[in-house]
Amino acid sequence: MNFAYRPLSSKIGAEITGLDLRQPIDADALARLRQVWLDHVIVLFAGQDLDDDQQIAFSRCIGNLELINMAALQVDGKPEVYAATNLDRNQEFLPLDNLVMQTNRDNAKWHSDSSFKKAPAMASLLHARIVPPVGGGTCFANMAAAYDALDEAMKERIEGLIGVHNFFWSRRGLDEDQIAFTEAEMAAIPPVRHPVARVHPETGRKAIYVGSHTKTIEGMAFDAARDLIEALLAHATQPEFVYEHQWRVGDLILWDNRTALHRGTKFDMRQHKRRLHRTTIAGTGPTISEDSRAL
Repeated sequence: MNFAYRPLSSKIGAEITGLDLRQPIDADALARLRQVWLDHVIVLFAGQDLDDDQQIAFSRCIGNLELINMAALQVDGKPEVYAATNLDRNQEFLPLDNLVMQTNRDNAKWHSDSSFKKAPAMASLLHARIVPPVGGGTCFANMAAAYDALDEAMKERIEGLIGVHNFFWSRRGLDEDQIAFTEAEMAAIPPVRHPVARVHPETGRKAIYVGSHTKTIEGMAFDAARDLIEALLAHATQPEFVYEHQWRVGDLILWDNRTALHRGTKFDMRQHKRRLHRTTIAGTGPTISEDSRAL
């Protein structure tokens, strides 16, 4: 099974052509596909006419799926699929004060999916179903390339540092009576610890591993920790490390959450419809050994 690919930018991304993701992919092609993905951090498959079951099936070729534990964000009857949309189940616009719309706005911050979990997500796949005519794209940043470009003093400074990731930190600003989660859902997402300089388990490369879910850094004063997190984010999201994708219906992007941050770009959510479906590949284990000091 043959396919071709081309780079999307100098630092991040490749487009793979010649594959119909509705069809089974043989083991050799899947191994080559995985290597292209690992080398380029994100891969684009254009023009893929997939339904949810087909997206789920292809996603399982990459790894085991996470389930969406927040009912408001699930596609009906499919907890494997998250709907990134401004539409209700009747394809009508959601009101701007709907809590799902707040989640959309929060997703405009640079983040790595499920970094708020002890075993954070390996990968995500986003498939475009309805796209706005203007805006509503997604930006991706190569955090391994950004780490490589740090000066030696900064690399030494962050070596061994532990970031504290908290889902509700990235959702701060909501009124207490407006939080879109039950007490049980909130209790299921306690703060977790991850290295600030994370080693990729497959490539061995180090990557900066902070984002909007990263609240602070252990052993540092809060303000100093915030300054360092923001400095690392500003460095890593410079244009040279970023690819911005403008979606077309049928586009599917697979990205590596261990090496990439991403964020959605703005569009007029009152005038233009947008629906993308995401599947998420579960991580294979914690980033810090079990005998490390607890939070």
